[in-house]
Amino acid sequence: MRHTGKPGKQGFTFVEVMTALALLAVLVVIAWGKFNQSYEKALRATLMSDIRNLATAQELYYRLHMYYANDISLVDIDPSPKSTIHITEAHNLGWSGWNEIERTTEKCEMYVGKNVTSSLGLANTSEKIFCGEP
Repeated sequence: MRHTGKPGKQGFTFVEVMTALALLAVLVVIAWGKFNQSYEKALRATLMSDIRNLATAQELYYRLHMYYANDISLVDIDPSPKSTIHITEAHNLGWSGWNEIERTTEKCEMYVGKNVTSSLGLANTSEKIFCGEP
């Protein structure tokens, strides 16, 4: 802050204001990066949770009918908001499914059993969740 020598006439110089704004901009960029990383982790956790819930619902359905549900409306599951779950294959030996959340490119996929294929190409081991961009 510069003192002009005149009473009531003091203030910040243009360079001081611009320096403060530049520092603020750097802090905003750093904070945005951290927020974005946290947001991506939360989306992935939501996707994985919904697939786990689908696996549980499929096993319950199998216990009652001796085959897996081939439609999401047949199982008792309440997916997260903006999450869409797809069952791509289901029979008495296993099932496969995947899910996605609006406005993201990442998807999670899982299959269980024998003679079941991975529709997105993400999953390569039965009973494990695989996430990524197909």
